[in-house]
Amino acid sequence: MKRNFFSLLAMLLMVGSAALIFVNIDGSAAHAQKSNPKFEAYRKAIKDAHQVDIADFKEKMTGGYADGKTVTNYDLGQLIEGIKWEREHTSDSLLALEMAMDHLERIPDYYTHLVRMEYQCESEKLRQM
Repeated sequence: MKRNFFSLLAMLLMVGSAALIFVNIDGSAAHAQKSNPKFEAYRKAIKDAHQVDIADFKEKMTGGYADGKTVTNYDLGQLIEGIKWEREHTSDSLLALEMAMDHLERIPDYYTHLVRMEYQCESEKLRQM
């Protein structure tokens, strides 16, 4: 019985160790994409717009709609606009990026709608004056 237990334990340890080779332990998808030209274009554009480097982007909040998704899954213009809007809630640009990704996962043009809604509200205020 002890022999079977140790054999099973040894086999589980070997399988578990082999699985770690194929699993991205830190949860960051950016590492795998650094050589991707699309990722580099996103990285440069976001860095130019918001002075933040997404090369080491890691999720800080769990349970979001975009958990495990990569930055390049979303429209670049929407991400840049999203970081601007979400910076109203945090001073951390990478956290703002994560919040923007969560919104864009549900509604791909979320920030276009938000800009339009704000413009309409401002127009109504002006008309009431």
